[in-house]
Amino acid sequence: MKTGGDIHTAARLRRHLTMGRTILLTMGLPLFVGASLLGMMDSVRKSLLLLVGFGSVIFFHELGHFLAAKSFGIRCDVFSLGIGPRLCGWRRGVGFAFGAVPIGPRNESDQEKKPEAGVKKKIGETDYRLAWLPFGGYVRMLGQDDLDPSKASADPASFGKKPIWQRMVVISAGVVMNLIFAVILFAAIFRMGVKFPPAVVGSVAYNSPAQKAGLHAGDRIISIDHHKPRGFLEFTDLGVAAALDSPGRPVRLQYVRPGSTRTHSVRLIPVNNPDTGLLAFGVSEAPRLKIPQFTPAGLKTFVRENPEFKGLIPGAQIVSVNGVKIRSWAGFHQMIERSGGKPLRIRLVRPVQPPQTATLVLQARLTLRDWVNKTPDILGMHPLTKIAEVLPGGAAAAAGVKTNDLVVRLGTLAYPRVHQFIQLIESSAGKPLAMIVLRDGKQTKLFVKPKISSWSVFSTPPRIGVALTPCFSQAIIGQVNKRALQTGVKPGQTLVGIALGSHARKVLPIGSWGQLVNDLRRYHGKTVVLHFANRGAPAATPFTSAEKLGLRQFQYQIGLPLEPLLELQRSRSLVGAAIMGIDHTWRWIVRTYLTLRGLGVGTISPHQLHSVIGIAKVGYEFESRGFTYLLYFLGLISVNLAVINFLPLPILDGGLFVLLIVEKFRGKPLSVRVQTAIQVAGIALIGALFLYITIFNDLPTLFR
Repeated sequence: MKTGGDIHTAARLRRHLTMGRTILLTMGLPLFVGASLLGMMDSVRKSLLLLVGFGSVIFFHELGHFLAAKSFGIRCDVFSLGIGPRLCGWRRGVGFAFGAVPIGPRNESDQEKKPEAGVKKKIGETDYRLAWLPFGGYVRMLGQDDLDPSKASADPASFGKKPIWQRMVVISAGVVMNLIFAVILFAAIFRMGVKFPPAVVGSVAYNSPAQKAGLHAGDRIISIDHHKPRGFLEFTDLGVAAALDSPGRPVRLQYVRPGSTRTHSVRLIPVNNPDTGLLAFGVSEAPRLKIPQFTPAGLKTFVRENPEFKGLIPGAQIVSVNGVKIRSWAGFHQMIERSGGKPLRIRLVRPVQPPQTATLVLQARLTLRDWVNKTPDILGMHPLTKIAEVLPGGAAAAAGVKTNDLVVRLGTLAYPRVHQFIQLIESSAGKPLAMIVLRDGKQTKLFVKPKISSWSVFSTPPRIGVALTPCFSQAIIGQVNKRALQTGVKPGQTLVGIALGSHARKVLPIGSWGQLVNDLRRYHGKTVVLHFANRGAPAATPFTSAEKLGLRQFQYQIGLPLEPLLELQRSRSLVGAAIMGIDHTWRWIVRTYLTLRGLGVGTISPHQLHSVIGIAKVGYEFESRGFTYLLYFLGLISVNLAVINFLPLPILDGGLFVLLIVEKFRGKPLSVRVQTAIQVAGIALIGALFLYITIFNDLPTLFR
């Protein structure tokens, strides 16, 4: 039998467990701080919805512990939402009251209050309260309060005096209740119906597993490894299947082509996405053929910044391109790619009475495909780097840099490419750099001083506050390689035409890099003659097969804003919705464990983790899409809380469960000193992880 001192110290350990669980809830469920930090970003209504939503997740978690404890006769003195001093609460026999109240058993005279003659009013054992700090919550069972020595006795109603199996049930009940809550939320969502992006390919990244497997825009993935979910496969499922895959393990995708019912199967091995660092197949979401809604002010600003979209009708559908009817994104994407940079006549119709129609003539622009981070050589030449945007208050704005400036020189490097420009700025150590730009046909010399973050904790490389892009719209030659120099090509020249073949008499006019790429894609010869403005001598340059393959890194786009493709995920029956809820809960349980495995093997970076600020931000984004999306987000949080809280780590429910298993096999618990060391180490570990994620992952997103 334990001595009184043993029980008293064990109570302290259980209190550490409660506080540890509170720390975990604080990390994952920002009830107030996250909403306060981001409160300026949205309305009070959203803050209250998040507060109530996260509170409900915590309530069900603690309700699981509470109901299990009560069913085994364990006395529960406090059921609290939030931590810290008591704000208000209710207790049977006492009623509702603000501020602190006594807890624990009352003496007989206290329990015999007589509001009416001959009637006794029994005092309940549990104080149901709201605390001042809405960070998590807890259930205080008998033996957890070190301030009252009487609770350190060997009371049969104490948690420590119950059989091990009952204590295991109590500890795991919170996790089980979170999973039940997630199933209920998901089932309700799928009964009401919620729209998600389906697993339809929008575009395929260059040299990606999807490209090598032959996937095209418009292909619909219907199952992964022949596992087809209820409803339809969502695009998220596709991304998760790649990101959480084991390195080098092939994944089989089953898909159908647009306009066909035949099922195809391909084998892909996910690789690192150079933009995110996660394993990926190399596909992006598909949009709808519908223009999104704009506010009047938003539409005016958009058209002012993009004059080619004058006449755009918000909410209109794309019905034809160059007179050809278009019914899907796949057909529209194909028309853009086949345009070769030539103008497209796009007809828009908004189905109202009377119908609104418009025809836009848009030039297909040359861009780099996804996963291409450096502009490839085009006959040994590169376009100039263009300032696509100047951020207000940045070093570039202070130096007089303007949008659409073309960079002629930065520091000692003439005609820097985009990645070279960035490298020069980041290696400048904040020292001023001379910069020459081409503006309205004239060169202007400026001096720009890169800024370094003043807060060392969030230090970032020096920046000047600009967005950069290769200037494909003008055929001005920037940097050239040695081979091009030897053939007579000079930086700064303007390309005006090409002859396909050394003896070709016909000179094709060239007004942009897009036209050049289009003509070269159709050419199968060995020599190209370049013609320049100002009667510069023509330059004959070889056109290699490797260079022609390199042209695949380019694509054409028109920049027309389109709504994302969304489809309704819904069950027509309560049973079907419940099954879908169970299916989604199980899938997110597996995904959470696979995420933890990915962190262990290195396929997922710790920079992908978020704490208070990051999760609050995601919550705001989900709520902005509608109430059902907020419920979906809360379901995800509930599943994640269940999985993480049951990990075999000290201070978590899973850690205490492990200690109970050890106690079962040893026939007695570990010594109080060992248990104390384990709990303290766990608190330090979880606290350090929380601070790391907050400081290095979440806060920098605000300061940047």
